Parts: sequence; structure tokens; C-alpha cells
Amino acid sequence: MHLLKTNVDDVVVLEMKDGERFAAQILFVFDEGETPDVFCLKGEPRADGTFVPQAGSGHSFLLSDIAGVHRLEA
Repeated sequence: MHLLKTNVDDVVVLEMKDGERFAAQILFVFDEGETPDVFCLKGEPRADGTFVPQAGSGHSFLLSDIAGVHRLEA
């Protein structure tokens, strides 16, 4: 989860334990207490390097539900 904390405000690919993968802009990582989680915006990366968030609000995911964090490949 180190990659989450070092990439706040950046876009990464989150891989969830249920197999779902999506691009997300990391807004905040809370890794203390009983329910450590990450707050992010889901969205789509464009070929020109911009990130377009999905309509609506951000999402919160428990760190225990995240199987992997990957750098977004250009």
C-alpha cells in the first residue's frame, strides 16, 4: 500500500480482490484504526494523458479489499 501513499493526487490502477480493475485518482489514504481505507475518484485515462473522473462523487475502499496497486501505463 506504499504506492497508494506516495501517489496521492496521481492516477493509478487499483486491482480489487474480486478481480475488478479501474483507474483511480488517489485523494486520501487513511491507514489507521479498525477500517483503513483509501478515498479516490474512479475514471478513465485518455490517450493525451488527461484523467476524466466519472460523474458523481468519490469512492472509499477498504485497504483490505485492494489486491494490488499499479502505475498507470501510458
